[in-house]
Amino acid sequence: MIVSEFYWKIVSDTARALSIFIIGWYFYRFVKPFLSENRHIYLIGITHIIIMSIQFIVPFEIRGGLADAVGAVAVFVVMYIMDKRNWEKKLFLSVAFYLLEWIAWGIITAVWNITYNISMLVPAVRESFLLQFVAYVIRLILWVVMEIIIMRLLVNLMHRLYIYKSENMTQNELALILAPFASFIMGRQIFRYFNDVYEMDLKRYIWDYHYGYNFILFLYQLITFAAMITVIKTYQNIKASERKEKEETILARQMEDMKNHIGEVEELYRDIRSLKHDMKNHVMVLEKLCGKNEEASRYVTQLMKQIDETTLSAEIKSGNPVTDIIIREKQKEAKEKGIDLQYEFHYPENSKLNAFDVSVILNNAVNNAIEAAVECENPYIYLSSYRKDNAYMIEIKNSFVGKREIDENSGLPFTTKSGEGHGFGLANIRKMSQKYFGDIEIEQGDQAFSLVVMLMIE
Repeated sequence: MIVSEFYWKIVSDTARALSIFIIGWYFYRFVKPFLSENRHIYLIGITHIIIMSIQFIVPFEIRGGLADAVGAVAVFVVMYIMDKRNWEKKLFLSVAFYLLEWIAWGIITAVWNITYNISMLVPAVRESFLLQFVAYVIRLILWVVMEIIIMRLLVNLMHRLYIYKSENMTQNELALILAPFASFIMGRQIFRYFNDVYEMDLKRYIWDYHYGYNFILFLYQLITFAAMITVIKTYQNIKASERKEKEETILARQMEDMKNHIGEVEELYRDIRSLKHDMKNHVMVLEKLCGKNEEASRYVTQLMKQIDETTLSAEIKSGNPVTDIIIREKQKEAKEKGIDLQYEFHYPENSKLNAFDVSVILNNAVNNAIEAAVECENPYIYLSSYRKDNAYMIEIKNSFVGKREIDENSGLPFTTKSGEGHGFGLANIRKMSQKYFGDIEIEQGDQAFSLVVMLMIE
């Protein structure tokens, strides 16, 4: 029984269409963690599907490598139009996925060729067009299944390796990565060239006569992917070193600025307290001088009351002068921005905590809370602390609109701020907590954000 060419084309086109949708889906999955701040990332997958579908239905043939390159370029253009910032990272994503797709294709093609050769060794299959068609359908199903599995593995592995997804990429860093990537792309073109030359000269596929070709192709794909992993791992190690250096520099600067500022504020408050004390003495003298003048006595009494009721009289008593100043200033800043800041903060007695370490935690945490709460309709911040056995807990709750995306590698939210020094607040809070063998916990609820910092104090 001869199966008509129509049925062969139906199953082939169906498998090709499924492959286009699979690759488009994984292109979207690949770039999503890198561009999580963009709400229209789904357009990337749709663009790739549309471009590859158009190339599939055009009357003239576009060879695999060129077709994939056109799809990758189209996705890069769409990403650039969506957000023109940091085009270097977008170009890296397009080239990296182009190579991942080729690696998956090479591995699957090697398996495809091997299974074909094995099936043709069976006499019954060689002599029956129907069995050949059945074997072809089975191999196509295997192709689709392998494509899903391999692309999932490759994309997930790349996500785990590339840790600092939210950080920008410089042109020098892009050149560092694309230099070896270019050699991988050239290797693909060399394989394609030999395939085409062999087919044109002998009218047969090279793997039909040289079975070792499949092994060489498979091995080259693995070597290429191993080299990609090495390049990206090296790049991430460089970024980790840079980030650590920045964190330490910013933390040291914060500590120094905090010490200087607190020293200046304490000196100012000492002067004000001294002035206040002198004013009281002057008022008492005036009161005696007024004698029996009732109107003057009432005026002096009212003046004394106003002095007693000044905000400086109702000073914050958290148990430590450093945290007193931090809370006082943050409360003043929150009030100016219309934020209700309430606190029940108590510095732990008889502990080995460094007050300036705690001030770094408070300063960064309350700054983040103010920036988030100021965008809410009824903004609030609640700062509290308590002791639980040997653990000292600091909790900051604030109103919040929306939901922050969490970096699966660090466990911290992606920063929504740009510029030098941004994005290190929570990292420095965690560094301070880990200094005391603790950690931080983040919870996002219904229009609320909560940060809990644990410090082991004994």
